[in-house]
Amino acid sequence: MIKKVILLGSKAGSVSALNYLVENGWDVREVVASQESKNWEPKPTLFERANHLGIRSVEKQSEIISENVDLVISYMYRSRVKPDILKLGKYALNFHPAPLPEYGGWAFYSLAILEEALEYGCSCHIMDENYDTGDLIKVRKFLIDHKIETAFSLERKAQKEMLILFREIIDQYDSTKKISSKPQDPKKQRYLNYEEFNKLKKIPFNANREQAQKISRAFWYPPYDLAYYELSCGAVIESIPFIVKEELAKNLHKNDYEFLNFHS
Repeated sequence: MIKKVILLGSKAGSVSALNYLVENGWDVREVVASQESKNWEPKPTLFERANHLGIRSVEKQSEIISENVDLVISYMYRSRVKPDILKLGKYALNFHPAPLPEYGGWAFYSLAILEEALEYGCSCHIMDENYDTGDLIKVRKFLIDHKIETAFSLERKAQKEMLILFREIIDQYDSTKKISSKPQDPKKQRYLNYEEFNKLKKIPFNANREQAQKISRAFWYPPYDLAYYELSCGAVIESIPFIVKEELAKNLHKNDYEFLNFHS
């Protein structure tokens, strides 16, 4: 039996997910992704990779023409998947780069650092009409050191673990043609929106060194806006964590001897 899927996504992880589906015999009927990309984002984008593979690629959910697929998959897709699209699949799955139900919404990497979490993770859940609230299929967790993590470093670890989780779920469906899930614990559910997320970036002037560095690390993810101090005049000064400055210095100076070893 041919396994059919619609994939909606963004970021490099979604390209790896697409490759895995194709390599394992899935008929990817359509891909939904943006054609636009930032100059710092890795290539190919999901849209470009799908085009290269000859897969129908669209930018809007309203352009989807496929019906009756096995799976509708959202992998780092930046918009809510519409109810009529959810109904196109036997199952509609979302891969979320944080452990649910505790870390729904925007600030998942940042909150884990701010709250000094000892572990982190990624989740796969059934999509419903709300954000990050559907029944859980599986949560994959791993230990972290909140004292040295930045939002960027935690994102990289979570993305790698989420691809492992993706492969596990796809392989499970390949074997059984079923996916089991259970409701999220409503007492543990939490969701932070974009406005709440941005408010957390402001470093209080009375913060001590440790607190300031923690907030700074929690929002280190260039080129996005970083943690900041707001001056009385309204000007904003962004903060770079000490641990990042040291790492940047190592990378900048690692070829100093080669650079100086030239012949006139």
